[in-house]
Amino acid sequence: MGSNTATIMTLANSIIGVGVLAMPFCFKQCGIVLSILMLILSSGLSRLACHFLLKAAIMARRRNFEFLAFHTFGPPGKTIVELFIIGFLMGTCIAFFVVVGDLGPAIIAKLFQLDNTASLRQVVLISLAVGIVLPLGLMRNVSSLAAICTATIGFYLCLVFKVMAEAIPHLAANDWMDKVHFWRPAGLLQCTPIFSMALFCQTQLFEIFESLPNANLDKMNEVVRHAVNLCTGFYIFVGFFGYVAFFTQNFTGNILMSFTPTWASDAIKFGFVLSVAVSFPLVIFPCRASLYSLLFRRVQMPHETTSSHIPETRFRFLTIAIISISLTVGLITPNIELVLGLVGSTIGVLICVMFPAVAFICISTKSSSERLLAQFLLFVGVLILVLGTYATLNPTQNGDVEGQTFPPDRIDSIARMSLLPVDKAVTTIKVIDFKHPEQIEPK
Repeated sequence: MGSNTATIMTLANSIIGVGVLAMPFCFKQCGIVLSILMLILSSGLSRLACHFLLKAAIMARRRNFEFLAFHTFGPPGKTIVELFIIGFLMGTCIAFFVVVGDLGPAIIAKLFQLDNTASLRQVVLISLAVGIVLPLGLMRNVSSLAAICTATIGFYLCLVFKVMAEAIPHLAANDWMDKVHFWRPAGLLQCTPIFSMALFCQTQLFEIFESLPNANLDKMNEVVRHAVNLCTGFYIFVGFFGYVAFFTQNFTGNILMSFTPTWASDAIKFGFVLSVAVSFPLVIFPCRASLYSLLFRRVQMPHETTSSHIPETRFRFLTIAIISISLTVGLITPNIELVLGLVGSTIGVLICVMFPAVAFICISTKSSSERLLAQFLLFVGVLILVLGTYATLNPTQNGDVEGQTFPPDRIDSIARMSLLPVDKAVTTIKVIDFKHPEQIEPK
């Protein structure tokens, strides 16, 4: 990793998120070998999309989504891309608040022996928004978050160790080999959107590489490769060991709820809430840039590079507006997993997969193997778009695990945003309803 370690950690933190909680569920649905294969394919897909996005930007001499869209499609294309990015990233912010609203109050209530009420949820969300999200969101440079992002990656490493510890009894007894699935294609429809969006980071690329000194395509591709590979490793470890640890139980999209009730489990849950909170700025940065470009910036000369600096007053106004709107929606309408899932499986794929491919195809007019590869990426993007939308609109498919029916849980819808991703996104996980855990019957 060398001198790029800080940038790699920042990018990795923008990739990994809520989706990691759904990995054991996806491994159970699709089988261990098929799930690992899907993650490896998703890793290659994400790196390919990043490569085409960066190369198109370098060829067009543009350093952000908006100007690249302007160069490729003209003013209408720039406006459409801005609206898509704003909608996708605002949806990711709302998803973050929804997840924190599900996890945080339960932890605080247990820690201080309080009732887990709607009022407590509001207090927790507002406190995190004012005390953590807003101060971090007001930072101007992504590189300022390097230390926090490194610490967050350290937390995910602790999560891996915790899941491995939970799996040790079954690994020692060797009683899991004939009771788990290794290849189960029946679960692909439900899990394809989660796998495909789990490793995407395209909306954060330009903001992160803006702070990378002497950036060139090879250097940026190297950073993307290390960050994506690191997150792929986390997903595989959590998915495999989480499945082995809890294969005797019925579990869905939030593996935290299956942990043995100990102080270490509570610490991991609390750490996850904090990791989501400190990841907000990585979503706020590109969302704010797109909002500023849409509302205040007019590109008149496509061959000139306009400064990306946002005046202080507008910078603060846009930051507060993004946080306030997403917080308000998260507070008053917590049950919006269908909308979040649709945003992730449609706009997320359009921005993260299809736009990089189309931009490169339009800018690179010569026939080449790379152009054919971009056309293949576009085809895969359309396929993911169709499958993801179908899976989101057919919840009966999402609840069927080996003939068993599970109630809808929110983290699973928000994992398809996993970008959160939150994810992405920002794409979506089903979050278990903590208020009614008795709905899930043990075997």
